[in-house]
Amino acid sequence: MTIKMPADNKVLAANTQATTPPLYQRVLVAVADADQVGPLVELARRAGVREARVLHLNLRESYGGRRFPLETDAAASYAAEAAVFELRMAGMTASGEVGHAMIGKAAEAITAEATEWGADLIILGPSRHGEFATRLCGSVMLHVLQHAPCPVLVASSADKADSHRAAAADHAAAER
Repeated sequence: MTIKMPADNKVLAANTQATTPPLYQRVLVAVADADQVGPLVELARRAGVREARVLHLNLRESYGGRRFPLETDAAASYAAEAAVFELRMAGMTASGEVGHAMIGKAAEAITAEATEWGADLIILGPSRHGEFATRLCGSVMLHVLQHAPCPVLVASSADKADSHRAAAADHAAAER
């Protein structure tokens, strides 16, 4: 695009592909399992994330005075590594870690990590529980929203996102 100024006949060039600096420099991405990676990466991309730290919590259950992990270390590492890989492929600087927390303490672990790392934003994966289980057991998402030291974005599940896109496409087709 070229703008010609009438007063002195100087020509100014404007960059039509100007990009704005990222709003969020340091983002904590909390991933519960590898199935959530797609929606999380898409949300991070849309938010203009520059640097992300992936946190996967290997939850533990206490029984008889002993703690038992709910997944193997290999499965926990895979979830974190898959998210880091996809974030890097999307052009973001990313690192990841597997943390440990007791069942019922995941939200506290997420907010503590965000505070310790100095996150500007937290991105959470979609809820893995139905409405009844959430009401019965509580919600990690709700606790993080209430206690987070920074803004929180919550990704919708891929199935819901696909159904919303399909509905929008159907509506657009009907409008024509």
